[in-house]
Amino acid sequence: MHLVPPVAPLTDGTIVLRLRHAEDVPLISAASRDPETVRRLEDEPMTPEREATSVARTEEQWRTGTAAPFVIADAGDDRALGLVNLQFGDDATVAVSVFPEERGRGIATRALRLAATWGLRELGLRRVVAEAASDNAASIRAIEKAGFRREGLRDDQARFVLLPEDVDLR
Repeated sequence: MHLVPPVAPLTDGTIVLRLRHAEDVPLISAASRDPETVRRLEDEPMTPEREATSVARTEEQWRTGTAAPFVIADAGDDRALGLVNLQFGDDATVAVSVFPEERGRGIATRALRLAATWGLRELGLRRVVAEAASDNAASIRAIEKAGFRREGLRDDQARFVLLPEDVDLR
């Protein structure tokens, strides 16, 4: 499946979700070395080789329809604040990572809601799943504030779902 990015960045007036640019890569790379990020994500910290192919890899995800990777950026100055990725497999899942210096400002909640609503509205998804380690209180709080409902626990992961009836599809 070929996935077409939105023509205009998605926004709620505070943040925008947009495509990755080369100038975002140093910030993404630095955040990939943050101890909390390393502890919570399965990805290894970025190497120089991965930095060099970062933008091309996200373009390939869009082209092949495996994922819709967005940079979370400030709506005022377009500064990268983190990443949110809608991935397509057995379920459509959404994952978010906010850069360390930007945490605690509600960015994850906003990004989760924007990305999931876009998937439900524009892609016609029937459900979007979000997961967090059961001991990751901050992520669980962000997911719940974004409107996801707890679905259960699987392999020490709290699992949440957002359905079309949970959002305004207009």
